[in-house]
Amino acid sequence: MSTVLEIEKAIENLPSREFWQIVDWLEKKCEESEDAADNAAADAALAEGGDPIPWEEVQRKCGLLP
Repeated sequence: MSTVLEIEKAIENLPSREFWQIVDWLEKKCEESEDAADNAAADAALAEGGDPIPWEEVQRKCGLLP
């Protein structure tokens, strides 16, 4: 049996409280990973330089302002 299947089986057999603790932990880890990717993308964009775009212009381009 593969390790992934063993882990799935072990998780399925956990008591409800422990199962939800793992779910919470996994959600936090996913969120941390997404935040790290967002921060890396923001850092890369800032490193490109250039002039900042006014917020009103961004809103206009997105159709949020007339």
